[in-house]
Parts: sequence; structure tokens; C-alpha cells
Amino acid sequence: MIKLVLITALVFSSFGGLTAYAGDEQPKVRAVYFYASWCSNCRVVDPILEKARKQTQGLAVQHLTLDFSNPQTWDKAMEVAFDNDVVATYNAYAGTTGMVVLLAADTGEQIDCVNRLFTVDTMALSFERAVERVETMAAGSRDTGSMVCPVGRPAP
Repeated sequence: MIKLVLITALVFSSFGGLTAYAGDEQPKVRAVYFYASWCSNCRVVDPILEKARKQTQGLAVQHLTLDFSNPQTWDKAMEVAFDNDVVATYNAYAGTTGMVVLLAADTGEQIDCVNRLFTVDTMALSFERAVERVETMAAGSRDTGSMVCPVGRPAP
């Protein structure tokens, strides 16, 4: 699996698929970026997210990008969601763009969301706090109840 992730990370640009967490431990959080090339909010989020990623490079966060730019990238987004066990989040927000949903990697539980209103430092802090919640809180109690997270479609 690690080889596949690393190969995929090399094939896609930093916003075109996924970025493997390079640490020794398994990721604690998955940061799922809902992106589209035509999304004006994404143009604001992109540089902030990239700097926040660099600022938190050693943190146990796996960054995934679900690209909704066109039918081909929607197909790839479905594959990324399936391969990384974020299907419920995909189903809740598919087509919504310009936000990053932070999930507990062990349970898929939604923790928080970040968007264009966040600075580099506040986005990086959100990543750090999400990891801290996974490490210190019981599953089922990690959701921050963030007003930043839009109401998603209910599970069928």
C-alpha cells in the first residue's frame, strides 16, 4: 500500500490526488480537500493549504484531494475516496468545493473543516488540534461541531 501511495503522489500534482504522510507512524487524521479548477474559493485556499502543509510536515496527517473539475476527475475522486476509506465524507460533500474536511483516520469521524477564511497559522493549528483530538479523545466524541462544516447530504 505504501508503494502505491507514493507512486500515486508522484503521478499527481500536490492538488491532483493524494499526498502520503511520510512519518513513521500511521496517519491519525485525513485532511480531505474538496477541490475544482474552476472554484474561486479554491484559488484562495490553495496557497494557504500548501503553506499549512509545509508548516505541519511532520504531523500525522494524510492529505487527500478530491477533484471535481470535470467528469474524469470526478471518477478519480471516487477512486481516491474508496481507496482511502473516506466514502461517507465523499457522499456527504461531493461537488462542494473550497474546503478541507478533517477526519479521524481510525474511524472516519468528522472532526472539523477549514476553508478560505483560515490563515496559514490557523489552518496549521486546526491540523494540530485534530491530531490531538484523535490522540486524546474517545471515538465518537471528536467532532468539534464546527460552524465551518456545511451540512452534508445524509447517509442513505
